[in-house]
Amino acid sequence: MTTHEINKQYQVLSREERETVLSWDALSQCWHLYTDEPKHARKYERYIDNDKPTRRGYSVNGGKLAMLEGDLKGVSVQVRKKTVMSAEQRARVAEMGKKYQGNLSKK
Repeated sequence: MTTHEINKQYQVLSREERETVLSWDALSQCWHLYTDEPKHARKYERYIDNDKPTRRGYSVNGGKLAMLEGDLKGVSVQVRKKTVMSAEQRARVAEMGKKYQGNLSKK
């Protein structure tokens, strides 16, 4: 039987105490995620393999997902350099986005 632990009274940690840990298990050939950063928990929840044991913690204040632990399914993990754009580049990208949205609404 696969266990799914759910804590509906999870106390969200302070910003200094929060962490996200990704680890590779060579034996099972999968990535394991632990995070108590609410933003990351909500972002990665859809990639959790629910056929394996999981842990979820829901915030005392509002009931939103705040902690998540489990194996990831069907993903590859990469680290890349953060993109830094100048003000002109951001303006150009914003203008292209507006044009794209305009083309979508015409269809």
